[in-house]
Amino acid sequence: MVEAITQESIYEPVADDLQAVIDEIATIADRAPENAPEQAADLDAQLGHVLATPGKRVRPALTLLASRLFGEGHGEMPIKMATAVELLHIATLVHDDTVDHADTRRGHQTASKLWGRNVAVLIGDFVFATSAMYVCDTNNVRLVRRFAETITELARGELNEIYTAWQPGVPLADYNQRIYDKTASLFCTAAESGAVLGGGDEASVKNVRDYGYNIGMAYQVYDDLLDYSATSEELGKPAGHDLGEGILTLPSIIAAENGASEEILTLLNAPEEAREELLPSTVEAIKQTGALEKTHKVANDYIDAAVRSLDGIPASDSLDSLLSLAEYVQTRNY
Repeated sequence: MVEAITQESIYEPVADDLQAVIDEIATIADRAPENAPEQAADLDAQLGHVLATPGKRVRPALTLLASRLFGEGHGEMPIKMATAVELLHIATLVHDDTVDHADTRRGHQTASKLWGRNVAVLIGDFVFATSAMYVCDTNNVRLVRRFAETITELARGELNEIYTAWQPGVPLADYNQRIYDKTASLFCTAAESGAVLGGGDEASVKNVRDYGYNIGMAYQVYDDLLDYSATSEELGKPAGHDLGEGILTLPSIIAAENGASEEILTLLNAPEEAREELLPSTVEAIKQTGALEKTHKVANDYIDAAVRSLDGIPASDSLDSLLSLAEYVQTRNY
């Protein structure tokens, strides 16, 4: 019997370095300078809450695994970069939760719920800035520039989601750009930075970056698929939650082109008090078009492309883990 792939088995080649990243992040909340005002204790507690929220650690693990592909990824710099990547991810979550008026994340109350939107935005800014300091510690201008580009892409993705909310007829190209900006851009940076710090040549770095791109795109497409295919109990929110917020993702875009455009348009144009009642029937109409099966194929195609990107990379435990990560993303659920 084949054992199921777990996060622990994927991360095993870099487990010690990944723990070093987690430990480093935990220290950030305890760095108030001597003779700091009493309010610094409030910031420490708030940062402690935000930074301690559990996550999958996929992105820093990707950086560390990529850094080991070419035999030079041991030492402090990959840990610094992986820390920066995870902090940037955490900062985006704080801001996303604030924009989305979310009360909880992974079973924990959000910063905006606990301390208000103004404080949450500034805590997110603090974590953003801290992530940039870790990238600077790598002394690699290429990575500093790429990190800055990633921050602009993340912001652009969130803005585009806001601009296109409640708008029918979102083009597929716009959706692809949005999920690259919001999700795949950071996966690209995680993979590319690891390969650069691990001593890969330019062709190899491009291949590893392509792996990060395709894993990131697949990750978001599967996420959008689960929003329709998982149960409300599994999701912790109603099925089709994004559509209920006016956000068209790949299943609804495909469905609109295959017979469900009237139902989707009716929901988008309905008064707020009627949307909750319309959502279940609209989700069912989307399912009836075959859109979920087509979305699943798109996600699988990204996974196949990610695996092909690693052709020619020397055999190693880290390579095996990246191939396992592709399979894990393909089979993950809530």
